[in-house]
Amino acid sequence: MGTNGQNVLERRRAEALVKRPELPETFVAPAGDIYETSDAFVVKLDMPGATTEAISLNVEPGHFFVRARLGSYHGDRAAILMSEIGRKSYFREFNLGRGVNHNAVQAQFADGVLTIILPKTEESKVREIQIKS
Repeated sequence: MGTNGQNVLERRRAEALVKRPELPETFVAPAGDIYETSDAFVVKLDMPGATTEAISLNVEPGHFFVRARLGSYHGDRAAILMSEIGRKSYFREFNLGRGVNHNAVQAQFADGVLTIILPKTEESKVREIQIKS
């Protein structure tokens, strides 16, 4: 082990490299933005390295969560000699208010950004009221 406690390579006999264990999988909360339109709340999560197939979005009354497990950057057949990147998984959970129609949630993933559209219920939409004179 190195002086900083991280896994490192050791040199033996000036040429040979000894394989050390890879760093364990870590969970990262993806950075995100949330904004509101007249019809929905929109959540955008930055998830570089993820694929559509690896992302899981679960919506329940009261909350939703997003999870994605990233694969190896090096392929399955590579003999890893050093790994500082490690494997990471994204995980983020959000609470939903009563004003969200959780049965109509939509999501799309493009260019490393997951966009989740949470439609508002009719009761929670802003209505303009006509003023009579």
